[in-house]
Amino acid sequence: MHAAGSTPRFPPPSGTPPRVAVSPGALPVGAVLNHVARLAADAADARQRTIAAVDACARLIAARQRLTLALDGQQRIEQLMQLADGRERARRLRPDEREALQPHLEAVWARAAQALGEWRDAGHHFTGVTHLLPTQLSHAVAQAPALTPLAGQVLMQAQVREAGGGPSDEVDVASCRYMAAHRRCQEAEARARAARVARGQAESGWRMGRGSLSGVAGACLAEMASMDAWLAAEARRAAARGALCALTGGLMWQLPLER
Repeated sequence: MHAAGSTPRFPPPSGTPPRVAVSPGALPVGAVLNHVARLAADAADARQRTIAAVDACARLIAARQRLTLALDGQQRIEQLMQLADGRERARRLRPDEREALQPHLEAVWARAAQALGEWRDAGHHFTGVTHLLPTQLSHAVAQAPALTPLAGQVLMQAQVREAGGGPSDEVDVASCRYMAAHRRCQEAEARARAARVARGQAESGWRMGRGSLSGVAGACLAEMASMDAWLAAEARRAAARGALCALTGGLMWQLPLER
């Protein structure tokens, strides 16, 4: 059993994907899309530019969130290393326990470096597609949320009226892609929530004298990986939603939304 005075304070779990503060004046996604549409030569070009731009926005938002997540994970593992150092000095740590943390620290360093590169790549891609700097996309925005069932129904009815028949093949394919992306996003969210619970259990067990710091670190990395996958899935859903929006003349921006 660990001594009462040595019980660590682990960082609380994140209830939502991480976000970054922003200075006033940055553009929301809608303003970026309007800017891109104005560069188009005609309606068809505007539609394709908008689809590319909404994907670029989703990638950049996700890259920012995933970088923040990786840096938070790095800080958490470094805190565990500091805790191990203190316990080692107090002779309350098995000789091999601190050494067992080292691979976890190296893994989180590697992930942080990878996330930084992905963030830079997403910024370059965003600039190439939108002719805007990455800093011009507001950090305050999250990914576009899921459509409500009512929104999907209204969307299809409006598209049928516009086409004078059933939904076009292009819209039908885009709708199927969106629904598949939404399903995968829900599955990724469920896995992330389960990993958060497992990490909390690992921390609680360690406080009660069961398990090891390396076990806690492993659970932290597993939670970080599942959260990272959830953020990536959210980005893919937002891009699929944006493509569907562009193919229906922007109607979806006015429809009810849900998380």
